[in-house]
Amino acid sequence: PIDRAWIQQRQFIADASHELKTPLTVIMTNAELLQNPEYDEESCAVFSSSILVMSKQMRNLVEQMLELARADTIQPDIVFSSVDFSRLVLDATLPFEPVFFEKGLTLRTELAEDIHINGNPAGLRQVLDILLDNAQKYSCEAGTTQVTLKNAGKGHCLLSVSNEGAPIAPNDLKHLFKRFYRADSARTRTGSFGLGLSIAETIVKQHKGKIWAESINGINTFYVELIKL
Repeated sequence: PIDRAWIQQRQFIADASHELKTPLTVIMTNAELLQNPEYDEESCAVFSSSILVMSKQMRNLVEQMLELARADTIQPDIVFSSVDFSRLVLDATLPFEPVFFEKGLTLRTELAEDIHINGNPAGLRQVLDILLDNAQKYSCEAGTTQVTLKNAGKGHCLLSVSNEGAPIAPNDLKHLFKRFYRADSARTRTGSFGLGLSIAETIVKQHKGKIWAESINGINTFYVELIKL
């Protein structure tokens, strides 16, 4: 386990360095061009805009890396309490409705009532945010996303977030929750760094739950199974 952890740490550092290298190169190149007196004001405005875009991208990556580091650490100050998970899921979907609407997408919910779990509300809300954000990013044009919460067997509940989108290959499904993993180039274009699902998995494991993904007939579904009170 120690050797495996050491290898994973080195891989994480290598991947993080690779992700930071590209925006840093863009920033440095545009900064150098800004100092060149041969370029007019319009060109300089373009260089400045590129620097701003890449800076925001780097900030987003660093924030996600810090969030992942915090999630990896067993934090004694994380408070678990009785959570109305049905209400939490409903409240988490509401802010995304205008996001989906603006993109011409449909967001639907089917939530069983009075499902309570022992958990951390902020962490659980973050899992929902990650899954809904992924759904709107990778949904097909005019696609529908379905959020479902139901009882699942004795003492468990099952949350699912399904969206219509490009099928995910079986090999990719095995690696989706690995850090910095991206199933296709589209994730790069949307500004994804492949950290969100890894953060979600860490939080779900803190709640002694399970998270996985399936892709069937153009429907990509992420499942979260948790223990009920």
